[in-house]
Amino acid sequence: MNRGILVFVLVFCTGSVFAEVTRIQILSQGPYAGGKAFGAAGPYVRIAGRFFGELDATSPANRNIADIRIAPRNARGKVEYAGDFEILRPADPFKGNGTLLYDVNSRGDKMILQQLNDAPPGNALTAPESAGDGFLMRQGFTLAWSGWIAGLGRVAGMAQPLRLEVPRVLGVEQPVWDEFLFDAAGQTEAQLSFPASSLVKSMARLTVRGKNEDAPVAIPAAGWDFLDDSAIRLAPPGTPFRAGALYQFSYRARNPPVAGIGYAATRDFVAFLRYQQQDSAGTANPLGPGGRHNISVALAHGSSQGGGFLRGMLYRGFNETEDLRAVFDGINPHNASARLYLNFRFAQPNRAHGMGYGFLGYPDAAFPYAYEKLRDPKSRGEDGLLERCRARDNCPKVMQTVSSAEYWQGAHSLNTTDGDKDIALPENVRIYHFAGTQHAIAPGMPKGACAAPANVAVDARPALRALLLALDRWVKGGALPPPSAYPRIADGTLVSAAALKWPRPQGFAAPRAPNPLAQFDYGARIAEGIIDTVPPTLHQFRYPVLVPAIDADGNERAGLRLPEQAVPAATTTGWSLRSAAAGAEGELCMLDGMALPFARNAAEREAAKDPRPSLAERYQDKSTYVSRLRAAAQDLVRRGFYLEEDVEKTAARAARAW
Repeated sequence: MNRGILVFVLVFCTGSVFAEVTRIQILSQGPYAGGKAFGAAGPYVRIAGRFFGELDATSPANRNIADIRIAPRNARGKVEYAGDFEILRPADPFKGNGTLLYDVNSRGDKMILQQLNDAPPGNALTAPESAGDGFLMRQGFTLAWSGWIAGLGRVAGMAQPLRLEVPRVLGVEQPVWDEFLFDAAGQTEAQLSFPASSLVKSMARLTVRGKNEDAPVAIPAAGWDFLDDSAIRLAPPGTPFRAGALYQFSYRARNPPVAGIGYAATRDFVAFLRYQQQDSAGTANPLGPGGRHNISVALAHGSSQGGGFLRGMLYRGFNETEDLRAVFDGINPHNASARLYLNFRFAQPNRAHGMGYGFLGYPDAAFPYAYEKLRDPKSRGEDGLLERCRARDNCPKVMQTVSSAEYWQGAHSLNTTDGDKDIALPENVRIYHFAGTQHAIAPGMPKGACAAPANVAVDARPALRALLLALDRWVKGGALPPPSAYPRIADGTLVSAAALKWPRPQGFAAPRAPNPLAQFDYGARIAEGIIDTVPPTLHQFRYPVLVPAIDADGNERAGLRLPEQAVPAATTTGWSLRSAAAGAEGELCMLDGMALPFARNAAEREAAKDPRPSLAERYQDKSTYVSRLRAAAQDLVRRGFYLEEDVEKTAARAARAW
């Protein structure tokens, strides 16, 4: 029997009808990238539309969504939602590789084409250049995106973010808080996350502190004003907020959105694509003509915010449908060591998880951190990210990839240790640390905010491409992926930051410590997703946070050493320090790393009092350097971490940077 027909029979002839996604609306459909053919997969089509769903608030699959039990319901007693979606699929769906690849958007923006196809930044799929080098299409993946963040705004004249519309809980009012950190001087307004329900200043409070550990200082009511219900300013008008200072504003808001529906909406949309031929009105599943396709497995990739989403979705039990079928067979949370501030009343999922400087009070970086079940030294409870799916025997394969920034800013060591010793990873989990990389290949901070140039030298994207294919083979029952690669306590490659011996050329400064991962008391109803203590009270308890060990050059010794890091031309880190211009000089500079180049020759090195050997002393000439870097890439190909097609691209990039 034809493989595609067999999959269709297995998926669509079950007689099951989903109640969750009730309607699919196709708004546009047409050739993608000008009808270009992508190898054996042929041309692709782009489909954009809307999906509409409803949830049974009493179902075990939904009742842990914060506030769903008091959310407005329709005439059928269900809670409704609606969202945007886009799909790229082969024009002939049976020419695809049988894998649905769902990309968790980041703040409404599509990310995977930039990361894996080397496409330019941008949210529109209408331009041919959005295909980049066509990698994912040449592999035959069907790509899908959908909205999961409630309340994203639209921007005139720009490609719009993917949105999700959820009900609000009318009549609920309580205190909330925002934190503001400005990286440049001259900012005179601060936007609120929610409209203030009262503009009476005695019901709000603004504080400022110079650094995280400083006690907050209240700004008198005469020192600030509501600009309107969505913004505040300092008084008198025109007074700028201090760059680098940490402002915290507590105020009252009402009618919170049921933001946790973002998990359920993603679950139901992907399940519809996998398992349904049409919606209740007869509109065909957009994955193929007449709803017919050959999709047999579904993978999910999420970067940064999207990675936190996947970790939270898995932990909270949303990787199964209401009738207990799997949603994702494999997931790749990338550059995320925590979860999200999503399934809470007055959620703020667009907040970066607790950083080393600023924004420490949001409840996204909380136990459990590890996939394996551990005992929490703070609460004495036991939990792990896989506990819910283990109970239902439907855990996906997990391939977690992280940069050095996750160790310094996200306490990633708690994913692989109990603080004192290494823990064994579950059989279905791989963790790969991309040594010496920053959070993203492009700088994330404004120019001049960090004291050193961003680390754009080490490019993890070729490894992500190879590992995606390894994950696809793994979930389809093929070869096991490469062994995990990350620093460990046992071999001395995961250590206290105090143990690091940094080389110190002129002008070099090391960070005081990694993010301490401060813990807070949110009140008695935090398990229900309700924060009663606003702002939350700081606990004295700290988890032990460890970082990768370094060599004499200041480069990390363990993990997956990519060619540019294994054959270095610089000290590359996942951390950087804030500049004097940005304020809070010397504190960790958000998610950017640093690339500190080696001197060109011995004379230049000696003049700079740089203890690191120069390029000429290491490699003699450019040809030797590129040859050694190419050999490092080829070694990664042999080990399963690189693709042959990326070896010469990497060598050429290094040659241009010499």
